[in-house]
Amino acid sequence: MRALTAVIRVLRSVQFYLLTVPIYLITSFLIHLYGLLLLPLYIWDKQTASKFCNQMFFHSFALSAFTLNYAWNYIIINDLPKDHKKKPRILMFNHLSSADPFLVSLIGRKTPLLCTYKDALHKLPTAKTTLWLSNHQPIKFIYDKVNDKKIPFKDSVKKVMKDCKIGVDNGFSIAVYPEGKRSRDGVLQEFKDGFFRFAVEHDIEILPCTISNSNSLWPLEDTYLIGQGCAYINVGKPISPTGKTVEELKHITRKAIYEGLKQCPSFNPEKETVPELE
Repeated sequence: MRALTAVIRVLRSVQFYLLTVPIYLITSFLIHLYGLLLLPLYIWDKQTASKFCNQMFFHSFALSAFTLNYAWNYIIINDLPKDHKKKPRILMFNHLSSADPFLVSLIGRKTPLLCTYKDALHKLPTAKTTLWLSNHQPIKFIYDKVNDKKIPFKDSVKKVMKDCKIGVDNGFSIAVYPEGKRSRDGVLQEFKDGFFRFAVEHDIEILPCTISNSNSLWPLEDTYLIGQGCAYINVGKPISPTGKTVEELKHITRKAIYEGLKQCPSFNPEKETVPELE
């Protein structure tokens, strides 16, 4: 029985890659073609030109991961606010699994959405220019020998913040994972200051977005083999940074995402309860 389960998982994963890789390559080709044909517009006004590529990018990921993939399902419990296209915000997602970016694409296909990402993705074929043409922002990481880990390069972070502000001014919302890394046990982790400070400095609302059960789609312990299940997205109410400190904004947002988790059918009180947020 265990052997049969393993075979099914392998076949399921093969199907996933046979869908995802060709669709990504076709989308990447179309994005590059669009960028080439509209190169003068990109040089003149990249923000406007990149919105079409941005939507193409997210639609392709949603298509391969959910529309054509029988193993993955999703339910959006509460959707984006009605004014989501008129008012850019910072969308804060909790982070559980490698499936999370695909779930974010379900939101990104509805509104121009700028994502930050690790520059290690540039190792993938055509990824660097595809992401640039879609107006996503890379964060460069360097190796810290003292602490034996990779850390963000400060100059890279400054550039990302500058480019994110330009994106917001041109109608892009921003998607980030404030935890900074995936949760190993499913419990909501502490948040990093970065984009909360950005929100306070520029008076940009935060939209708490909860992801639940995505680790069933792509288990954390598996690098290449996907799982099967239904994930949940629960979008909360906008949070204004006006009159709040960075710490206050972090706590309010973390509390809102936690409350969103508790509304999801997949929430496990025994494993996911955070006492200080109760």
